[in-house]
Amino acid sequence: MASLINSQLTNELCTSRQIIWTSRKPKTWRSNCYGRTGVENIPTTDFHKILDKNLLHFTSNLSKYINEFGKSTRQILKKKQGFIKNLFGSGKEIKPAAYYCEMNGFKINPDRWYIDLFSFENYGLTDWEWLSDFYDSTANDLTITGFEDIQKVFEDVHTNNRFEEPNTDKAYEVCELLVILKLQELFRATYKTNQGNRENIPMFVTAHDYELIYKVN
Repeated sequence: MASLINSQLTNELCTSRQIIWTSRKPKTWRSNCYGRTGVENIPTTDFHKILDKNLLHFTSNLSKYINEFGKSTRQILKKKQGFIKNLFGSGKEIKPAAYYCEMNGFKINPDRWYIDLFSFENYGLTDWEWLSDFYDSTANDLTITGFEDIQKVFEDVHTNNRFEEPNTDKAYEVCELLVILKLQELFRATYKTNQGNRENIPMFVTAHDYELIYKVN
């Protein structure tokens, strides 16, 4: 997977200050991300298919999904803060402090990969307890398309317990990282091409139970 290490995606995302590791736990992942594990020496596996794939075809779908949630969650926040406060308040625009996107646990749920959005009244970059204190979330998730071949590979490895096969375990780990990075790449592209009124509300992106979070804007 030599092209993984030298790819524009990993160079721009992994070395970006926008990538946030929420703990020191995933040391192996950090090494993969910064290209220090000799991943280029992994012989070709079915997981290598991801090197030729991305999710950039999905920017318009994602933009619509974010915009619709942005409108509905502002209304929820207005109701939450109360009519009197809105009527006699400071005139300050009522909007979420931050958004958070979480992809489902994709490794063990290969049948469908999807995302949900969450909105918050407060957030911080040192203490991540606020992630459990969202005031609203999307009523419906958004199915991610374009990685169906990779989903089948994950399903095959788990169903047939192929982890002991040569190179599978290492390639699995790298592909796992790339799935998240390419989801984050999708968000970056979506915000660059169609920011609308979202640009001043930070968006954080990761997958369920992962500690690699990307601050998009």
